[in-house]
Formats: sequence, structure tokens, C-alpha cells
Amino acid sequence: MELTFERGDQYRPKGHALVYFRVNNEPDTVYVTYIIALPVKADLTKYVPPFLATHLGSMPLNDFSAFAMPPVPEAVDSYEEVERLARLRDDDMAYADSMFSFDLPRMMEAVTEAVQVYSDLCDQYFNRESGNTVDSGETIGELPGSDTDDESSYQVNEVLFGLMSEADKLTELSRLLGKLRFAQDGEDANMLEEVSDEIKSLSKFLPDQFKLSRLLAAAQDTSRNGEKLAQLYLDRCFRLSSGDFGKVEAIDNEISSIELI
Repeated sequence: MELTFERGDQYRPKGHALVYFRVNNEPDTVYVTYIIALPVKADLTKYVPPFLATHLGSMPLNDFSAFAMPPVPEAVDSYEEVERLARLRDDDMAYADSMFSFDLPRMMEAVTEAVQVYSDLCDQYFNRESGNTVDSGETIGELPGSDTDDESSYQVNEVLFGLMSEADKLTELSRLLGKLRFAQDGEDANMLEEVSDEIKSLSKFLPDQFKLSRLLAAAQDTSRNGEKLAQLYLDRCFRLSSGDFGKVEAIDNEISSIELI
């Protein structure tokens, strides 16, 4: 991700910025978050009780240097309002990304990326001004590497899946399978890998009897039988969730008949 500065200077960031996103099917709305890069790194382990710290997952409590609030961008009625606030508050203002429709997991992931990019810009500027050198492998506006992005995305998904009800998880599973099919049709290998990893992550939060590994294998099979099996396995998940075990048995028989072909 690259932040496009519309107020302020990416080479001289202020350390606080209004960052906005656009959604294609909501052309009159902008989604905004506020990013702060702290001038002093904070060790939150000093202030968080040990029993609570264990519930905060992989959050870097001992090296807390930048954050966004709200963590999911909030809708603002107009671009002009964001511009007005940035001017009055003397904030940096930057455009981050756009997406086709509002997608909560993607929005959270995008905010995480934006925080990382803005924090890196601040670090590079303040280190440069203090006489410290920046690692030769990094340039302004670039992230250190895609591994960090992938890990951030993975962590966001893990948190979201853990908060979802079983019904919500199955709805998300249906959405991911549709996304997987779209990637197959477009022969997009990167998206295929990304969606497959998301489904594997989601499977950790559903019972083994849902057989998500078999569902994923069927969904990755582009043959007619693969498509049919994937639909049956998905239907089986919903039937199990609703307690319709009679229908589950019938689906299992149909699956067996196809897998024997």
C-alpha cells in the first residue's frame, strides 16, 4: 500500500494523520481513521494486568509505537469535511485505498497496512533528522516486506473468526468459496492462495465434523464433480449447524456416490 498525501508531506510527516478510504458503490461517502505515530515508544506491559495481557493476543504491548483509531474506518459524509478537519487540526491527510464494497475484514487489514506505512514514513523522517541512517534496503513509502503484510492479514482474520458466531462463520465460508471460484475463473494464482489460506484459518474455528479440509479440496477441483462436491460439503455444514442430521446422512450418501466415480 502507498499513502497518497493530499495535505502535508510524506517526506516530513507530522506524526498524526487523517487517512481515508473509498468504497466504489458508495461514491459520496469516505471512510476515515486517525493514525498516530507516538514520539516515544510505550511499553504497555507496565499498565496492563498480566491476566488481561493474555487475552490481547499478539499485540506488541512492549513496543507500542503507532495505532489507528477507530480500527475500522468510520463513514464521513463528504471529502470536504475530512479536508476541513485536517486543515483546522493541522493534520496530515492521505488517501489509502479503495474497494468495491464495504468489507469489514479487508477494511481492518487495510488500516493495519496504513498504520505500518505511516509509521515507517515517520521513523525514516525522524531518524534522518536526528542523523541516524535508514537501512539501505528500505526507501520512503515502501513497506519492509510482504511477509509483514501477510502476517498482519492473518492476525486480523484470526481475531475476527474468533469473534464470529457459528452462523456468521458459515456465511463467511460461503463468501470465501465464491471468492475462490472467482479467482479460479480469472486464473489468479495469488488470490487462490490467499483465499485458500483464509479458509484454512477459518477451519480452526469450526468443528472437525464439518470436514472443511475436504470441502476446500473439492472447491479447488475445477471439474464438474469438484464443484458439485464443494456445494454438497457446504450444504452439509449448514445442515450440521442447524441439527438436521437426517439430511446430513443423505448428503453423506450422495458425496460417497460421487467420490467413488
